[in-house]
Amino acid sequence: MINKKNIKIIGTIVGIIAIIIIGVYIYNQIKISNYLSELTYDIVQESYDNCGDYSKSKYQDIVPENIYSSMNYLRSGSYDNRDEFIIYVSNQSKVNTLIFFLDTAESKYTYEIKFSIKGEEGYSYGKSTCTVQWKLDDDNIWRVSDFDDPP
Repeated sequence: MINKKNIKIIGTIVGIIAIIIIGVYIYNQIKISNYLSELTYDIVQESYDNCGDYSKSKYQDIVPENIYSSMNYLRSGSYDNRDEFIIYVSNQSKVNTLIFFLDTAESKYTYEIKFSIKGEEGYSYGKSTCTVQWKLDDDNIWRVSDFDDPP
């Protein structure tokens, strides 16, 4: 026969197990969010550093070429040599990532750029908030699935 003391013990054990499971879940979500935020920052910075040249990317296995090239916020015409630019302002904000449904995520960041091209007059300025969509594939690897850089 189950008495009040046994019910309290069972309730306490179930409560502790539930707290542990919720804690592990939250910890895992934070860990994934931080990982994707850092990875997004690194991919965007690398694309910027090499003017969107996909052949120089170490992230070819997780981001398609068309998206990678779009992540280069120093886009201007057909220039692919970093030495052709005079950069006055170049900032990328901290990346914030939200995870949805355990297999999709969204990373947002803002960039600001002011530059001119050697031998040309004037300068270009841009500031935008971008969104990188992530999808966890069947091999348990996070890959970039979409990118939005509103004008």
